[in-house]
Amino acid sequence: MQRVIEFETVTDEGATRVEVALAEAFEALDRERPQGVRLAYWRVSGGRGFLALIELSSEQHNPLLDLPATRRLPGVIADCVDGGYPHPLVVQPVGEYGFGR
Repeated sequence: MQRVIEFETVTDEGATRVEVALAEAFEALDRERPQGVRLAYWRVSGGRGFLALIELSSEQHNPLLDLPATRRLPGVIADCVDGGYPHPLVVQPVGEYGFGR
């Protein structure tokens, strides 16, 4: 199942905090290589907006909760945006070109 989250931090400092937390999360993912998860984050160029794609192979177990750095990330995001952590939206692919599976 794939989910998308989109959010904008309230301040530039918040955007920096999110980027630091993302760097730590991706370092942990590269080191631990958990199975059943694919994750990508993008930052909108020149702004404080972010977009993420999260894919879990199982709805029963989220490997992102097993690593301290990835478990901490939603809290950092929640602290830096209005309204707390954004609600992930379930998405279904309708087409693609060049990304492959």
